[in-house]
Amino acid sequence: MFFKEEKIKKLMVLAASVLLFSLGSVLPVSWGEEVIDRILAVVNDEVITLTDVNIVERFVLFDVPYETQDENLQKLILDQLINQKLVIQMTSERVEVSEEELESLLSDIVQKTDPDLAGRALLQFGLDWDDLKSYLREKLLYRKIISLRFDQGVIVSIEEIERYYEQVYIPSQREKNLDPQPMIDVLDQIESALKRQKVEGQIQEWISNLKREANIQIKIS
Repeated sequence: MFFKEEKIKKLMVLAASVLLFSLGSVLPVSWGEEVIDRILAVVNDEVITLTDVNIVERFVLFDVPYETQDENLQKLILDQLINQKLVIQMTSERVEVSEEELESLLSDIVQKTDPDLAGRALLQFGLDWDDLKSYLREKLLYRKIISLRFDQGVIVSIEEIERYYEQVYIPSQREKNLDPQPMIDVLDQIESALKRQKVEGQIQEWISNLKREANIQIKIS
């Protein structure tokens, strides 16, 4: 029932967004412009609106590096939402997200969010906490698909570890005025870092290939 109601809400937002986009076509389109809502991207036949991005940003429903500059944050969130929809649409993996998983993730978000700020944000968007589940469900589906495809079988050679130790670890420690530890003491740490790099590279290459096969329209300047 929830997802049926959520689909109806999405259709209503889409209709309003199309109207706003048409009416606003004579106006400059930029991230700083104040509008009620508008379409930011269409991934095959699924729409991502400004409201979607604002909700994901306000409730921190994204995975973006902490060093990201604020002025780039919404564009990075949009790109992440595009990637999520693309992966879910165009892959053969059939994964499910249980109500218990949704409740658990939602509970974590509620606990980490200032109640007063959250209350005002929910009121602003006309939502209650359960309305965030559609965003969380997509996020969890994406994570599960990525995990199935890329978390297994990543191998790092001793040569790669030695090269990282000499070319990355030692210089970084010296920049911090710290004495580098022996390689044996940081072996696991370096191996984990290299595996993350390899997996991230594989994921980005795979998503880039998916984008070549998809119909993605970006409606921002």
